[in-house]
Amino acid sequence: MAAPPKTSPAEFDFLVRRAGLTMSEHQRADLYGAYLTLETLLERLRINLPREAEPATIYVVGKAVI
Repeated sequence: MAAPPKTSPAEFDFLVRRAGLTMSEHQRADLYGAYLTLETLLERLRINLPREAEPATIYVVGKAVI
């Protein structure tokens, strides 16, 4: 089950107007859906995970990884 959006449609409309974007209702609805997906992804980035949780970022001197 997806988490409820943190940004309401009214708040999103305000952000669109503030950015000076002009778009149709269809475009606005598409962009809002994408924004909600981005909002979810950003929440995952804010989790304080240990460095070991992402092995691709660990560099060990003197050890070749093939």
